[in-house]
Amino acid sequence: MDWFLLILVVFLIIARLLGFCKKDDSENYLINKSWVQCHETPPKHAFNIKVFKVLGGNSVLAEIPKEFLEEKIESTKKACFKLSLNNIETPEYTQRGGRAAVLALERLLIEREVKAVFQHCKDHFEKLLATLYVDERNVCLELTANGLAWVNKKYNQEPLYWSALQKAQIKGFGIWSLNRNIPPWKFRKFRHLNDRRPH
Repeated sequence: MDWFLLILVVFLIIARLLGFCKKDDSENYLINKSWVQCHETPPKHAFNIKVFKVLGGNSVLAEIPKEFLEEKIESTKKACFKLSLNNIETPEYTQRGGRAAVLALERLLIEREVKAVFQHCKDHFEKLLATLYVDERNVCLELTANGLAWVNKKYNQEPLYWSALQKAQIKGFGIWSLNRNIPPWKFRKFRHLNDRRPH
């Protein structure tokens, strides 16, 4: 029995060193290798923001210019807020495609010059809504065009996004290369119902 445990431990160490036991949380295979860029000049009223962290596929923590805020904030304090990407919904992190959306967003936004156009309303999670731009490109539209975002007809009727979504579906980009995709809003509903069931 002792020999069996010793062999098992040695095997696990070797497997870890070789990367066999590395947790596959990248979902890199869902990120389109020939990434589709969606060129769009940001409107003149866009604000420069700094993205500190990607919280989810369509959620970031960012520093927002004080001139955007209605209330005055002391100059020594940074105005950091959670932002949701406008017009799109990405898979939840625990869904297939969720980690890929996070990775793609990190590559697009972290340590880059980002511009934001804010909406005057908030999403259902009480986060500010914004369309983000990097290098004269619409980030929200790019996630859709590369198959890493859904468009919810309840909140978005813009033809540009629906066209990008349909092209991604036809080409089988991102999550559209998988079978039986569930929209994130339905996934959240099912998860909520399961959480409420007695165990």
